[in-house]
Amino acid sequence: MASAARTWQLSLLGPSMLTGGSAPLPLDGKPAALLTFLAAEGPQTRQTCAALLWPDTPRAAARNSLVQLLRRLHQAAGRLLILGQQTLALAPDLAIDLHRPPTPGEGVLLAELSGEISPAFQEWLTAHRVARDAAQNEDQRAAAEQLATCGNLDAALAVSAARTQLDPLDEDAHQQLMRLHHHRGDRAAALQAYHRLRTLLSLELGVDPSPDTTRLAQLIGTDAAQAAPPAVPLRFLRPPHLINREGAWAQMDAAWQAGAGLALAGAPGSGKTRLALEFIRAHPDRHLLLLQGRPGDQERAYTTHARAARQTLIAFPDVVRSLPDWVRRELSRILPELGGAPAPMTSAEDKLRLYDATYELLRRVAERGPLALLCDDLHAMDDASIEAGAYVHAKFRDHGAETVRFMFCYREEALSPAADALTRSMSEAGAVRTVQLPPLTAEDTRTLLAHVGLPDQPELALEIHCFAAGNPHLTLQLAKGLFEAQVFTPDAVRQAADRTLRPLLTERLRGLSPEALLAAQAAAVLGRDCSLEQVAELLTWPVLRLLHSWEELERAQMVRGEQFAHDLVHDAVLDATSATVWQCLQRRAGTLASYPVRNAVR
Repeated sequence: MASAARTWQLSLLGPSMLTGGSAPLPLDGKPAALLTFLAAEGPQTRQTCAALLWPDTPRAAARNSLVQLLRRLHQAAGRLLILGQQTLALAPDLAIDLHRPPTPGEGVLLAELSGEISPAFQEWLTAHRVARDAAQNEDQRAAAEQLATCGNLDAALAVSAARTQLDPLDEDAHQQLMRLHHHRGDRAAALQAYHRLRTLLSLELGVDPSPDTTRLAQLIGTDAAQAAPPAVPLRFLRPPHLINREGAWAQMDAAWQAGAGLALAGAPGSGKTRLALEFIRAHPDRHLLLLQGRPGDQERAYTTHARAARQTLIAFPDVVRSLPDWVRRELSRILPELGGAPAPMTSAEDKLRLYDATYELLRRVAERGPLALLCDDLHAMDDASIEAGAYVHAKFRDHGAETVRFMFCYREEALSPAADALTRSMSEAGAVRTVQLPPLTAEDTRTLLAHVGLPDQPELALEIHCFAAGNPHLTLQLAKGLFEAQVFTPDAVRQAADRTLRPLLTERLRGLSPEALLAAQAAAVLGRDCSLEQVAELLTWPVLRLLHSWEELERAQMVRGEQFAHDLVHDAVLDATSATVWQCLQRRAGTLASYPVRNAVR
C-alpha cells in the first residue's frame, strides 16, 4: 500500500520552521529571510534576492553567497525548497502560513529572527509586518460593523474593544467603540472610551484627539475641554428618508413576493447598500448576513470567501461548535484558525469539497431561521470567491431552499467578467431580478436638501444638482460642506465642490481603462466645447471606437452627452495628464485644420 504524500509546511508567523521531513527544521537568519521574501513577493530574480541580502557586497560575491545559501538550505531540508535558475520561486507543494488572511492573535512575522540581516531586508520586513497588522485591523473593524448591522452589539463591542487593545493609540478603533456604545444606548461608556483615548494620547504622544474624534464625542454629548467647529448633524451622514427610491422599492417588493433574489446596480454613492439594508429590515423574519467585497480582494484568490466565512462564524458562534469535522477541515483551507488544514487543493474535486463545506455552513445557519444573504460590492470580490458563491447559490436553488434569499449590490460598469457572467446567468434563469437605481432629479435634490435642513433656495439646489449630477452621496457631501461653512450661496457650492469632488474625481479617473482616460484627456486638451468627431480625429480613431470609451466615461459620470459633466471634471482630467501626453496631444491638435486648439490651459 502506497504511503500518503508528505505535507510540507513553511511556518513564518512566529518562530520560523519547516516541517514535513524527518524532523522539524528551525529557520533563522538569511535562510529565513530569503524564504520569507519569496513567500511574500512571489518569484524574484537572483540579482534582486542577492542585492536584498548582501546590499554592500560586490555583485559577483553576492551571487556566490546566494548560491552557497541555497545549497546549505536544500541540504538541511533534504529537498529543493527554492526552484529556478535566473528567477527563484518557492516549491509549489509548500503550504505557507503567510498566505492565509491575517487572524487575531497570530504570531509576528519572523518573530525570533536573529543573525546577520541586512538593513534593506530589515526595512522590508518592518513594512510587511505593518501591512499585515493593518489588514488584520481592517478585518476586525469590518467584523464589528457586520455584527452591529446584524444586531449582535455585544459581540461587536467585544471585537471593537480587542482592536483598541491591539493598538491603544488607534483613533479609528476608539471611534468605532464609542459609536457602538452609543448605539447600544450606553452614553457613559461611549464618553469613557473617549476620555480614555484622550488620556493615552496625552501621556504617550503629548497630543489631543483629532477633530473628528472630538466632534464625535460632542455629538454623543461630551463637554470636551477644547472648542471645536459646529457639530455636523447626523442627518448629513444618514438622511431620515430615502428619496426617489419608491419605484426601486416596488420592483424589489415584487421580486421578493415572487421568491426571487435581488441585484441592485447603480453608481458609487447611489445608496445601494442602504436601500438593501432598509428593505431587509422591513422583513424582520429573516436573519441578515452581510458579506462585503473590498478593494484589493481581486489580488488573491478566496480573499472575500475567507472573510465572509470568518464573519459568519463570528456572527453565529454556536454553529461553529456543531460543525462536522469534514466541514471544519475543508474550511481550514481558508480559515487556518480552525486547524487541521488538508493538503493544498490540486484538483476540481478538492475545490468542490471546499464549496460543499461552505454550503453546509450556511445551511446550518439557515436552520436557525430564514436568512437574507447580502453580498455588497460584488464588483470588488475576487473571481474564485465569486465562483464559490455561484456554486453555493445554485445548490440552495436546486434543493428548493426558501430559507436563504440572496441579494447583490454592485457597480455594473466595474464588474469583472466572472461577476458579470454570474449576474447575467442568474438574471436569465429568473433567480434574481436586477433593479437599477436612477440618479436624483433636480426636484429630488431639492427635497433631499430640505430633509437635511438646508435653506429652501431653488438656485442653491440647482447648483448642487449640477455638480453632484443627482448622486445622493455627493449631494450630501456638498450639503455638509455648506453647513460647516454656514454659507448657502451658489459660489459656496462651487468652493465646496472643489474641496469635496476633486479627490473623488481623481480616484474615479484612476479606475478608467487606458483608452477611456486617453479619450478624456484628448477632449480636455481640445477644450470644453469640442465634439466627438474632433476627439476621434485628434486620436486618429474611428468614431465607433471612440464611442465605446465615451460610454465608459458616461457610466463613470465624467461626461454628459458630448461635454464634460462640469468644469471640475475637465480640470481634474487636465491635472491627471502628464506633461508629455499633454504636449503630444496639443501638437497633434495644432496640426488639425478643422479645429484650432482653444481653452487648453494647464
